[in-house]
Amino acid sequence: MKFVAAAILSALVVWASPAPGLGQSAGIKVIVNGVDVPLTAPAVMANGQVMAPISGLFEPMGAIAAFYEVDRSIVVTNRLRATVRMRVGETAFQVNTQSRVLPAAPQLLNGQVFVPAQVIFSALGAWTKFEEAERTLFVSSQITGVAAQVRDGILQVKVSTTGPVQTETRVLSNPDRLVVDFLHAALRTQARELSVQDAGVQRIRTAQFQIKPYISRMVFDLLAPVEIRVTSDSATYLVTLEIAPKLAASGSPPPAPDTPAGSGALKVMGVTFEPNGPAGRVVIDATGGMEYKIREFVFPDRLAIDIARAVFIPVKQELAFEHPSVLTVRAAQFTARPPVTRIVVTLKRKMNFVISQSGGRLLIDINAQMVGRGHLVAIDPGHGGRDPGAIGPGGLRESDIVLDIALQVRDLLRQDGIRVMMIRETDATVELLDRPRLAREAGATIYASIHANANGRATVNGSETYYLTPQSLALAQMIQDELGVVLGLPSRGIKTASFLVLRDTGIPSVLVETAFISNAVEEARLSDIGFRQRLSRAIHRGITRFLAIYPAPAAP
Repeated sequence: MKFVAAAILSALVVWASPAPGLGQSAGIKVIVNGVDVPLTAPAVMANGQVMAPISGLFEPMGAIAAFYEVDRSIVVTNRLRATVRMRVGETAFQVNTQSRVLPAAPQLLNGQVFVPAQVIFSALGAWTKFEEAERTLFVSSQITGVAAQVRDGILQVKVSTTGPVQTETRVLSNPDRLVVDFLHAALRTQARELSVQDAGVQRIRTAQFQIKPYISRMVFDLLAPVEIRVTSDSATYLVTLEIAPKLAASGSPPPAPDTPAGSGALKVMGVTFEPNGPAGRVVIDATGGMEYKIREFVFPDRLAIDIARAVFIPVKQELAFEHPSVLTVRAAQFTARPPVTRIVVTLKRKMNFVISQSGGRLLIDINAQMVGRGHLVAIDPGHGGRDPGAIGPGGLRESDIVLDIALQVRDLLRQDGIRVMMIRETDATVELLDRPRLAREAGATIYASIHANANGRATVNGSETYYLTPQSLALAQMIQDELGVVLGLPSRGIKTASFLVLRDTGIPSVLVETAFISNAVEEARLSDIGFRQRLSRAIHRGITRFLAIYPAPAAP
């Protein structure tokens, strides 16, 4: 980018020590939906409230937070379109259109924005509790509704939640039942029993199984062996369970699987993975029917399948491969007494899955509901052709450097199964007015323009990201966060500017200034292929973080 005016935003007010009313409290942790949030600065206490930095704080609840430097306001939103607005130093805040009062005002502390975490999480629909003895704030999603119906021989159970939940599914014998645990989820519906008498299910029992950590349990008393499909709606947090009788090849229900109890341990012979485009199937072969449970974990997303009273004959097995959805499949003897075999499937992101069993074969179909499904990301390498952009003191051209970075971002997104369009893929001239137009006409839902910065003072350095509209703020902040983590460069933060490419797209749009090509040290770093790879990974990570939260527009 050409030289930029130095002062666009008002200066931040930063305390070198805790602001009045804030007390340092070493060792305070925030655990959200089972995730020990890696706070970017130690949490502090104010008026009995845990004050925590906003960066990354709300993402395990499926929400994003951003700070507007211009008017010192903070906005937190989630996929259900709940919006919390507040300002630094003020106790008045809004939840959607309702005005409320905070017990402690947001503060700027050593350059980071701190907010009263319990109140904000509660406004987003979460259950919260601060355990003084453990110095830990616990936050969980809540289950607010359960609806069940049988249609075409399939029992469909819809579970409404206020945030992301993980499930643990297991089949138990004597009596036969299917158990689905919703981990780190507080039940806010009346515990009840529901008679079904169809689809292989006698009845459903729902209750709060555990309160530390919170686990809500749903038990399906079975009339026959069943298979279950677990799906999660990325836009609404709705979890859908579909239960259907498992039919044998002859068309009649198979006999209940043999369990290893009383007849020695079951032998698990091995694990294979069968790719199918962006989807895939994990196949577990054993000497008989398996009693199992399957559990979801996050950060990173993975499935863990535990097979009870089972010996893993290969002792240890690890499958690593190139796949759009699955990173690795690992299997090993988890415990010896009692013998438990564990298979861990590490995913690139949360996936829907289907579990079925046929004799001595357990099948887990990963059906690859992509985070970026429905999105089209427009990547715009700045300048090009007859416009080389800024040129460094050593002769490095901005247009060449940002094209290489942009192409790497494209490849990383495509590996994730996310659709990408490039404004240019060669050293071609694309007029400035045409860049947002091309993105609009292609149906892009996200726009990222990539540049290298320049300044008349050769000592100026660092990275910064520009945005203009409120819908673009979170995208800018996530990319800038990642740049700061990966590069080790000074972060110049996120800023607003009325650049044409940010004005005329109508979608979340950012302009990323990766480093100062006018600075001899940063020019040298930009010329290094490894540094450009780290830049591209940081931008890719920021975009995918945003896509995990921001729903794609509904298809027309």
